[in-house]
Amino acid sequence: ARGSFGTRVMSVAIEQRLIHSSSNVSNNSGPKETNNSFDDSSTVNVEDESPPLRCFIVPMACVFQGYAMYVVLQRFLKDELDASDTKHSQAREHLFTLATTFMHWGKLVSRVGHDVVLAWASSWLRVVIAMLIVSISALIPSVVVWGWSSRWMGWAFLHFGLLGIGVGIFESTFLSVISPLGKLTKAWAIMGCPLGLAMVDIIGQLLTLKLSPVWLYWYILMCMPFGAYVFVSYAPRAAGIAHRQLHLGKTFLEWRRALVPMIAFFIAKFVSSMVMENTPGWFGVYNAPSVPFWSPKSDAHLMNKDLYFVLIYVVVLLGDGISRRVVYLFSLNTLRQNVVLLILAIVCSVVGFALEAFIIAAVTIVAAFLAFWGNGLGYAVSTKFIDRYIPPEYNRSVYSLWCMVGDAGSIVGSSMVDVVNSWFCRDTYLYECTLRSA
Repeated sequence: ARGSFGTRVMSVAIEQRLIHSSSNVSNNSGPKETNNSFDDSSTVNVEDESPPLRCFIVPMACVFQGYAMYVVLQRFLKDELDASDTKHSQAREHLFTLATTFMHWGKLVSRVGHDVVLAWASSWLRVVIAMLIVSISALIPSVVVWGWSSRWMGWAFLHFGLLGIGVGIFESTFLSVISPLGKLTKAWAIMGCPLGLAMVDIIGQLLTLKLSPVWLYWYILMCMPFGAYVFVSYAPRAAGIAHRQLHLGKTFLEWRRALVPMIAFFIAKFVSSMVMENTPGWFGVYNAPSVPFWSPKSDAHLMNKDLYFVLIYVVVLLGDGISRRVVYLFSLNTLRQNVVLLILAIVCSVVGFALEAFIIAAVTIVAAFLAFWGNGLGYAVSTKFIDRYIPPEYNRSVYSLWCMVGDAGSIVGSSMVDVVNSWFCRDTYLYECTLRSA
């Protein structure tokens, strides 16, 4: 907004998008199909011509670095709160495990709850509020737990609950706000999810070999204002640029237009999220200082556990990140093409999960790639479909419901971790499944 190159590029993208919106406002009747082909050639042309605003990868990456506080940093917080698995802390361990579920419940409730509690706020403002909530959640471990040495277990509930609420509000509203900027901008933005997780998972895993984990919380906290600055500076906000969004209740009343076309996408989201949230079980399988690469029974070809998980996170980044970008290279003009890719995403997720049962470190690497390829593939196909075929006034509501379905899958997946581990670890080995999950 101050004459910078990035602002001028954004203005061009918005202008092109508005030309398309105004020329099609009378014909915007949702997804339709003629001869198995969607009638949206004008949409394809405009989307292809809109320049990408790559800067929107930054706020997405910053918030999903916060999400990594649940994924990889929770084990450090667990140790700091004296909730590790020992005979003296079983009650605290149970409380901590219960606290981590507040992450998913916070996401689940806030996906639709923001339309009630924040009904007074625009989508743009809701994104800013969400980033503030994630920042507050990062302050709790860094200041209260490590800084003040407080061991009150209630901090874990508050930390994960706020984190879930912040991420839950952010994801759907952010995706909705940037929708007018075109598919190329969206293609870059959604890559911020795996990138943000990887920044903490990979670099953090290496740094914690020599540094205190508290520095990762401070890093996440310091990145958040930068991500918020990028969003505030470049996200569309003015009337006529940002889509006018209908309340969630109105979307339900017009479910045939807004929700029926999304059924297949809801199913794929549930499955991929369920598989993805089962991955913390890897720490229960490979729970010795070293990992045997080729066989759980072997005591040769050992690899440092921390370095092994760095390798896992690299593979996760490649699978989740590349698949998201690949989808946006294709037009996907027919319903059949979208459904075929969704089926492929589900197959990748299920096969990846099944391969984990071999509890062979080398095979788990392949399993991780496949599972997260399926997650990224389904994510990108869905976001592209919503922006292209769902009427724009339902955009925020549909994104919220789609994310909420994923949260339901996450709750199912995370609640099954112990059950799955007991299935994987039916036997104990020298370097794997050293503590039987029962």
